[in-house]
Amino acid sequence: MKIAALENNILAIVAGTFAATIAAEDIEPQFHALTHFPDRRARSELADLAERLNQFGAYVVELWNKACEPIPEAEIEAFARRHVELTRRYWAAEGRCMNWFITGPARFPVARNEKRMRISDARRADLKAHEATARKAAKRRAFPHGADDAPIRSGDPSALQRIMTRIEELALSIDRMKAANAIIRRMEKELSSEEDMIAAVAANTGLSPEAATRGIKLAPWQSRRGFSTTNSRAELRRLQQRLAALARMKERGTQTEEVETSAGAVEIKENADIARIQLIFPDKPDDLTRRVLKANGFRWSPSQGAWQRHLNEAGRYAAQRVLKTISAASAA
Repeated sequence: MKIAALENNILAIVAGTFAATIAAEDIEPQFHALTHFPDRRARSELADLAERLNQFGAYVVELWNKACEPIPEAEIEAFARRHVELTRRYWAAEGRCMNWFITGPARFPVARNEKRMRISDARRADLKAHEATARKAAKRRAFPHGADDAPIRSGDPSALQRIMTRIEELALSIDRMKAANAIIRRMEKELSSEEDMIAAVAANTGLSPEAATRGIKLAPWQSRRGFSTTNSRAELRRLQQRLAALARMKERGTQTEEVETSAGAVEIKENADIARIQLIFPDKPDDLTRRVLKANGFRWSPSQGAWQRHLNEAGRYAAQRVLKTISAASAA
């Protein structure tokens, strides 16, 4: 998706209902004290802005094509509008700075210029931070429960199925490595060549020739051929334990309990649908209570209207600790 186009030193930006036109000659005066060629600097800045906008548009299109969802044009528009605003702020800050060829030989207030340069650097950092934050937000909206190659989240509705699939894949991989090791040991006794070993392993285990090569050709630090299944078996046990814990949580379902505290009646909610333990206060907690909540790993969720953290035994213990702490603080 092309958001910005630079032609004849004029940048045209169109993103949804947002449209802007920036001419190089309009921003050129802001670089007069920074370079001998402010016209070149102005064209360069416009080209950089166009590249950032178009790269974000292409990223969002690629992301949402993978998610098989309609492209969120409103999100692209919001990014373009805000990024242009931040870029103008950066240009304005740059326009107040002076290059060394001015501050060096003249009796110029260098400390003041250094302060302005720090402000300009901060405005430039805002541009990078905004782009990174917008990309992260777009990915989170496209894949609210994480992409297929991302860690499996407990709040994912398909978490149980994805974990079971991962367990099956790991078990199959371990079986293949065991079969490959048996072939390697047998062929080593027969003094077979490495090429014959690779061919036999690839033909009888389903491993690719590249994967077979990694287990057969010795690296300088290796003393024995074969595949190690230690890490895979540890990961398999971890996934099996997590699957059992998640199944118990789903079976238990969502549960709520109301506890009277100094802050009023606080609802403790074990939300099994999103795998969160939530504390719901009748009103906004005071500063002390918020500090206690954050110290115990709870974070405010505007969409849920609750303070929450992951639903597990540690989360349940943290919730009880929060309530006990704020009650003790009020009593004191």
